[in-house]
Amino acid sequence: MSTSNDNVNFIPDIFRSLLAITIGILLSKYTNFSFNFQIPIIAFGVVTTMKKFSIKIFFSNYWWISFFAALGLLFTEIFRENILAFAVVTFAVFFSCFFFSYKHPNGIRSSILGYSFTTIYATYSDKVVENMVVDIVLVTVLGGIIGWILLLIFPTKEENLGVKKSQREDIDKDIFHIFKITIIVFALWLAYMFFDIRDTFFAYATLAGIYTNLNLEKIHKLSFLNITIHSLGCFLAIIFSFFINGISNNPFIFAFALMVFIYPMVYIGYYGKTPFQKIFFFGLIRAIILPICLYLTPYGDIVTKASTRALQITIILIFSMFLTRFLLFIEGGTNE
Repeated sequence: MSTSNDNVNFIPDIFRSLLAITIGILLSKYTNFSFNFQIPIIAFGVVTTMKKFSIKIFFSNYWWISFFAALGLLFTEIFRENILAFAVVTFAVFFSCFFFSYKHPNGIRSSILGYSFTTIYATYSDKVVENMVVDIVLVTVLGGIIGWILLLIFPTKEENLGVKKSQREDIDKDIFHIFKITIIVFALWLAYMFFDIRDTFFAYATLAGIYTNLNLEKIHKLSFLNITIHSLGCFLAIIFSFFINGISNNPFIFAFALMVFIYPMVYIGYYGKTPFQKIFFFGLIRAIILPICLYLTPYGDIVTKASTRALQITIILIFSMFLTRFLLFIEGGTNE
Protein backbone atom coordinates (compact mmCIF):
# COMPACT_ATOMS: atom_id res chain seq x y z
CA MET A 1 0.00 0.00 0.00
CA SER A 2 1.39 3.40 -0.93
CA THR A 3 1.55 6.28 1.49
CA SER A 4 1.66 10.04 1.10
CA ASN A 5 5.45 9.84 1.47
CA ASP A 6 5.96 7.70 -1.63
CA ASN A 7 5.82 10.64 -4.04
CA VAL A 8 7.76 13.07 -1.86
CA ASN A 9 11.47 13.66 -2.37
CA PHE A 10 13.04 14.00 1.07
CA ILE A 11 16.66 13.72 -0.10
CA PRO A 12 17.38 17.47 0.39
CA ASP A 13 15.78 17.30 3.83
CA ILE A 14 17.86 14.26 4.74
CA PHE A 15 21.06 15.99 3.61
CA ARG A 16 20.16 19.13 5.57
CA SER A 17 19.44 17.06 8.69
CA LEU A 18 22.74 15.19 8.36
CA LEU A 19 24.62 18.49 8.12
CA ALA A 20 22.76 19.95 11.11
CA ILE A 21 23.64 16.96 13.30
CA THR A 22 27.23 16.68 12.10
CA ILE A 23 28.10 20.39 12.32
CA GLY A 24 26.39 20.60 15.70
CA ILE A 25 28.33 17.63 17.09
CA LEU A 26 31.62 18.99 15.74
CA LEU A 27 30.94 22.34 17.44
CA SER A 28 30.05 20.60 20.68
CA LYS A 29 33.32 18.64 20.59
CA TYR A 30 35.40 21.79 20.22
CA THR A 31 33.60 23.84 22.89
CA ASN A 32 33.31 23.42 26.65
CA PHE A 33 29.81 24.77 27.14
CA SER A 34 27.43 23.17 29.61
CA PHE A 35 24.66 21.40 27.68
CA ASN A 36 26.82 21.47 24.53
CA PHE A 37 24.89 18.44 23.27
CA GLN A 38 21.96 20.82 22.76
CA ILE A 39 23.74 22.41 19.78
CA PRO A 40 23.13 19.48 17.37
CA ILE A 41 19.75 18.67 18.93
CA ILE A 42 18.46 22.23 18.42
CA ALA A 43 19.96 22.50 14.93
CA PHE A 44 18.33 19.17 14.02
CA GLY A 45 15.03 20.34 15.48
CA VAL A 46 15.09 23.60 13.54
CA VAL A 47 15.70 22.02 10.13
CA THR A 48 13.06 19.33 10.68
CA THR A 49 10.25 21.56 11.94
CA MET A 50 10.51 24.77 9.88
CA LYS A 51 10.00 25.48 6.18
CA LYS A 52 11.99 28.66 6.68
CA PHE A 53 13.61 30.03 9.80
CA SER A 54 11.23 31.97 12.03
CA ILE A 55 12.43 33.86 15.10
CA LYS A 56 8.94 33.58 16.60
CA ILE A 57 8.82 29.79 16.22
CA PHE A 58 12.42 29.47 17.39
CA PHE A 59 11.71 31.38 20.60
CA SER A 60 8.48 29.46 21.11
CA ASN A 61 10.22 26.09 20.75
CA TYR A 62 13.68 26.54 22.25
CA TRP A 63 13.86 29.34 24.80
CA TRP A 64 11.94 27.54 27.52
CA ILE A 65 15.02 25.80 28.88
CA SER A 66 17.01 29.05 29.04
CA PHE A 67 14.23 31.00 30.73
CA PHE A 68 13.50 28.34 33.33
CA ALA A 69 17.19 27.73 33.96
CA ALA A 70 17.50 31.44 34.79
CA LEU A 71 14.31 31.25 36.87
CA GLY A 72 15.73 28.31 38.80
CA LEU A 73 18.91 30.25 39.48
CA LEU A 74 16.89 33.27 40.66
CA PHE A 75 14.78 31.19 43.06
CA THR A 76 17.89 29.42 44.33
CA GLU A 77 19.42 32.75 45.31
CA ILE A 78 16.20 34.10 46.83
CA PHE A 79 15.43 31.01 48.91
CA ARG A 80 18.95 29.80 49.63
CA GLU A 81 18.41 30.18 53.39
CA ASN A 82 14.83 28.90 53.41
CA ILE A 83 14.61 25.38 52.01
CA LEU A 84 10.94 25.01 52.96
CA ALA A 85 9.89 28.07 50.97
CA PHE A 86 12.13 26.92 48.12
CA ALA A 87 10.41 23.52 48.11
CA VAL A 88 6.94 25.12 48.08
CA VAL A 89 7.87 27.42 45.18
CA THR A 90 9.41 24.51 43.25
CA PHE A 91 6.28 22.41 43.74
CA ALA A 92 4.23 25.33 42.41
CA VAL A 93 6.54 25.64 39.38
CA PHE A 94 6.26 21.92 38.59
CA PHE A 95 2.49 21.92 39.07
CA SER A 96 2.11 24.93 36.77
CA CYS A 97 4.29 23.27 34.13
CA PHE A 98 2.24 20.07 34.18
CA PHE A 99 -1.04 22.00 34.26
CA PHE A 100 -0.16 23.89 31.07
CA SER A 101 1.66 21.02 29.37
CA TYR A 102 -1.20 20.45 26.91
CA LYS A 103 -0.46 23.83 25.32
CA HIS A 104 3.20 23.18 24.55
CA PRO A 105 4.38 19.72 25.75
CA ASN A 106 7.90 19.98 24.33
CA GLY A 107 8.41 23.43 25.80
CA ILE A 108 7.15 22.39 29.21
CA ARG A 109 9.45 19.37 29.15
CA SER A 110 12.39 21.72 28.53
CA SER A 111 11.13 24.01 31.30
CA ILE A 112 11.30 21.27 33.92
CA LEU A 113 14.73 20.26 32.64
CA GLY A 114 16.13 23.81 32.79
CA TYR A 115 14.66 24.61 36.20
CA SER A 116 15.78 21.31 37.71
CA PHE A 117 19.27 21.62 36.23
CA THR A 118 20.11 24.94 37.87
CA THR A 119 18.33 24.31 41.18
CA ILE A 120 20.01 20.93 41.64
CA TYR A 121 23.50 21.90 40.51
CA ALA A 122 23.42 25.15 42.51
CA THR A 123 23.61 23.03 45.67
CA TYR A 124 27.17 22.01 44.76
CA SER A 125 29.97 24.44 45.54
CA ASP A 126 32.16 23.21 42.67
CA LYS A 127 29.76 24.53 40.03
CA VAL A 128 29.37 28.16 38.92
CA VAL A 129 25.73 27.97 37.95
CA GLU A 130 25.61 31.50 36.56
CA ASN A 131 28.11 30.44 33.88
CA MET A 132 26.07 27.33 33.18
CA VAL A 133 22.96 29.42 32.52
CA VAL A 134 24.93 31.62 30.10
CA ASP A 135 26.19 28.45 28.40
CA ILE A 136 22.62 27.20 27.94
CA VAL A 137 21.72 30.47 26.19
CA LEU A 138 24.83 30.28 23.99
CA VAL A 139 24.26 26.68 22.86
CA THR A 140 20.64 27.55 22.07
CA VAL A 141 21.80 30.45 19.90
CA LEU A 142 24.47 28.32 18.18
CA GLY A 143 21.99 25.57 17.40
CA GLY A 144 19.56 28.12 16.00
CA ILE A 145 22.25 29.76 13.84
CA ILE A 146 23.24 26.41 12.34
CA GLY A 147 19.61 25.61 11.54
CA TRP A 148 19.00 29.09 10.11
CA ILE A 149 22.05 28.93 7.81
CA LEU A 150 21.16 25.45 6.56
CA LEU A 151 17.58 26.49 5.82
CA LEU A 152 18.92 29.46 3.85
CA ILE A 153 21.38 27.37 1.84
CA PHE A 154 19.13 24.32 1.42
CA PRO A 155 15.50 25.56 1.52
CA THR A 156 12.81 22.98 2.14
CA LYS A 157 9.58 22.51 0.24
CA GLU A 158 7.96 20.12 2.69
CA GLU A 159 6.98 20.51 6.31
CA ASN A 160 8.18 17.73 8.57
CA LEU A 161 5.86 14.75 8.62
CA GLY A 162 3.55 15.71 11.41
CA VAL A 163 6.00 14.54 14.05
CA LYS A 164 5.51 17.64 16.13
CA LYS A 165 2.29 19.09 17.46
CA SER A 166 2.20 22.50 19.08
CA GLN A 167 -0.80 21.67 21.23
CA ARG A 168 -2.26 18.43 22.54
CA GLU A 169 -5.86 18.29 23.62
CA ASP A 170 -5.61 14.59 24.56
CA ILE A 171 -3.61 15.36 27.72
CA ASP A 172 -5.54 14.83 30.94
CA LYS A 173 -6.22 18.15 32.71
CA ASP A 174 -7.73 16.68 35.89
CA ILE A 175 -6.34 18.69 38.84
CA PHE A 176 -6.01 15.72 41.20
CA HIS A 177 -4.29 13.69 38.50
CA ILE A 178 -1.82 16.53 37.80
CA PHE A 179 -1.25 16.84 41.55
CA LYS A 180 -0.22 13.17 41.77
CA ILE A 181 2.19 13.49 38.84
CA THR A 182 3.68 16.63 40.38
CA ILE A 183 4.27 14.85 43.70
CA ILE A 184 6.22 12.06 41.95
CA VAL A 185 8.55 14.43 40.08
CA PHE A 186 8.86 16.76 43.08
CA ALA A 187 9.83 13.85 45.36
CA LEU A 188 12.52 12.87 42.90
CA TRP A 189 13.75 16.48 42.76
CA LEU A 190 14.02 16.48 46.57
CA ALA A 191 16.15 13.34 46.41
CA TYR A 192 18.57 15.12 44.08
CA MET A 193 18.64 18.14 46.39
CA PHE A 194 19.57 16.14 49.48
CA PHE A 195 21.74 13.36 48.05
CA ASP A 196 24.82 13.55 45.80
CA ILE A 197 23.31 11.71 42.83
CA ARG A 198 23.77 14.43 40.21
CA ASP A 199 25.62 12.03 37.89
CA THR A 200 22.23 10.46 37.21
CA PHE A 201 20.61 13.81 36.38
CA PHE A 202 19.77 12.93 32.78
CA ALA A 203 17.92 9.84 33.95
CA TYR A 204 15.78 12.18 36.06
CA ALA A 205 15.34 14.48 33.05
CA THR A 206 14.16 11.54 30.92
CA LEU A 207 11.62 10.52 33.55
CA ALA A 208 10.35 14.07 34.10
CA GLY A 209 9.96 14.49 30.34
CA ILE A 210 7.84 11.35 30.06
CA TYR A 211 5.56 12.52 32.87
CA THR A 212 4.53 15.62 30.90
CA ASN A 213 2.12 13.29 29.08
CA LEU A 214 -0.01 13.23 32.27
CA ASN A 215 -1.55 9.93 31.24
CA LEU A 216 -0.51 7.03 33.47
CA GLU A 217 -1.21 4.40 30.83
CA LYS A 218 0.81 6.31 28.25
CA ILE A 219 3.59 7.01 30.76
CA HIS A 220 3.75 3.29 31.54
CA LYS A 221 4.11 2.41 27.84
CA LEU A 222 6.57 5.24 27.13
CA SER A 223 8.83 4.09 29.97
CA PHE A 224 9.68 0.86 28.17
CA LEU A 225 9.97 2.63 24.81
CA ASN A 226 12.43 5.13 26.29
CA ILE A 227 14.48 2.33 27.86
CA THR A 228 14.77 0.81 24.39
CA ILE A 229 15.62 4.10 22.64
CA HIS A 230 18.20 5.32 25.16
CA SER A 231 19.86 1.93 25.67
CA LEU A 232 20.08 1.38 21.92
CA GLY A 233 21.33 4.95 21.44
CA CYS A 234 24.13 4.45 23.98
CA PHE A 235 25.03 1.09 22.41
CA LEU A 236 25.22 2.59 18.91
CA ALA A 237 27.31 5.50 20.23
CA ILE A 238 29.77 2.96 21.66
CA ILE A 239 29.85 1.08 18.35
CA PHE A 240 30.54 4.35 16.53
CA SER A 241 33.36 5.16 18.97
CA PHE A 242 35.06 1.84 18.17
CA PHE A 243 34.61 2.52 14.47
CA ILE A 244 35.95 6.09 14.48
CA ASN A 245 38.82 5.38 16.88
CA GLY A 246 39.98 2.67 14.53
CA ILE A 247 40.07 5.10 11.59
CA SER A 248 41.17 8.58 12.60
CA ASN A 249 40.43 11.56 14.81
CA ASN A 250 40.64 13.89 11.81
CA PRO A 251 37.53 16.14 11.97
CA PHE A 252 36.74 15.69 8.26
CA ILE A 253 36.93 11.91 8.49
CA PHE A 254 34.93 12.07 11.73
CA ALA A 255 32.23 14.16 10.05
CA PHE A 256 31.99 11.86 7.02
CA ALA A 257 31.91 8.73 9.18
CA LEU A 258 29.20 10.25 11.39
CA MET A 259 27.02 11.13 8.40
CA VAL A 260 27.35 7.62 7.01
CA PHE A 261 26.57 6.13 10.42
CA ILE A 262 23.37 8.08 11.09
CA TYR A 263 22.13 8.22 7.49
CA PRO A 264 19.93 5.08 7.76
CA MET A 265 18.17 6.46 10.84
CA VAL A 266 17.53 9.86 9.26
CA TYR A 267 16.31 8.14 6.08
CA ILE A 268 13.78 5.99 7.94
CA GLY A 269 12.79 9.02 10.01
CA TYR A 270 11.66 10.76 6.83
CA TYR A 271 10.47 7.83 4.73
CA GLY A 272 9.05 5.66 7.53
CA LYS A 273 5.66 4.21 6.70
CA THR A 274 4.20 4.79 10.16
CA PRO A 275 4.34 7.68 12.67
CA PHE A 276 5.94 5.27 15.16
CA GLN A 277 8.92 4.68 12.84
CA LYS A 278 9.47 8.41 12.44
CA ILE A 279 9.23 9.13 16.16
CA PHE A 280 11.38 6.13 17.10
CA PHE A 281 14.25 6.86 14.73
CA PHE A 282 14.32 10.62 15.34
CA GLY A 283 14.32 9.81 19.06
CA LEU A 284 17.13 7.31 18.52
CA ILE A 285 19.22 9.98 16.77
CA ARG A 286 18.83 12.27 19.79
CA ALA A 287 19.75 9.39 22.11
CA ILE A 288 22.97 8.84 20.12
CA ILE A 289 23.90 12.53 20.06
CA LEU A 290 24.25 13.01 23.82
CA PRO A 291 26.82 10.25 24.58
CA ILE A 292 28.84 11.16 21.48
CA CYS A 293 28.95 14.83 22.52
CA LEU A 294 29.69 14.21 26.18
CA TYR A 295 31.82 11.08 26.25
CA LEU A 296 33.57 10.65 22.88
CA THR A 297 36.73 12.61 23.72
CA PRO A 298 40.43 11.70 23.57
CA TYR A 299 40.45 11.19 27.35
CA GLY A 300 36.85 10.09 27.80
CA ASP A 301 35.70 6.57 28.57
CA ILE A 302 32.61 6.40 26.39
CA VAL A 303 32.11 2.66 26.96
CA THR A 304 31.84 2.99 30.73
CA LYS A 305 29.98 6.31 30.78
CA ALA A 306 27.49 5.49 28.02
CA SER A 307 26.82 2.07 29.56
CA THR A 308 26.31 3.69 32.96
CA ARG A 309 23.94 6.24 31.43
CA ALA A 310 21.89 3.47 29.81
CA LEU A 311 21.79 1.54 33.09
CA GLN A 312 20.72 4.61 35.09
CA ILE A 313 17.89 5.40 32.69
CA THR A 314 16.82 1.75 32.65
CA ILE A 315 16.68 1.53 36.46
CA ILE A 316 14.77 4.77 36.96
CA LEU A 317 12.29 3.97 34.17
CA ILE A 318 11.71 0.43 35.46
CA PHE A 319 10.91 2.08 38.79
CA SER A 320 8.53 4.35 36.88
CA MET A 321 6.84 1.35 35.27
CA PHE A 322 6.22 -0.30 38.64
CA LEU A 323 4.99 2.97 40.10
CA THR A 324 2.59 3.76 37.25
CA ARG A 325 1.28 0.19 37.23
CA PHE A 326 0.65 0.45 40.97
CA LEU A 327 -1.17 3.77 40.53
CA LEU A 328 -3.23 2.35 37.67
CA PHE A 329 -4.13 -0.63 39.86
CA ILE A 330 -5.27 1.70 42.65
CA GLU A 331 -7.27 3.84 40.22
CA GLY A 332 -8.88 0.72 38.78
CA GLY A 333 -9.85 -0.46 42.24
CA THR A 334 -11.20 2.97 43.13
CA ASN A 335 -13.25 3.16 39.95
CA GLU A 336 -14.74 -0.25 40.58
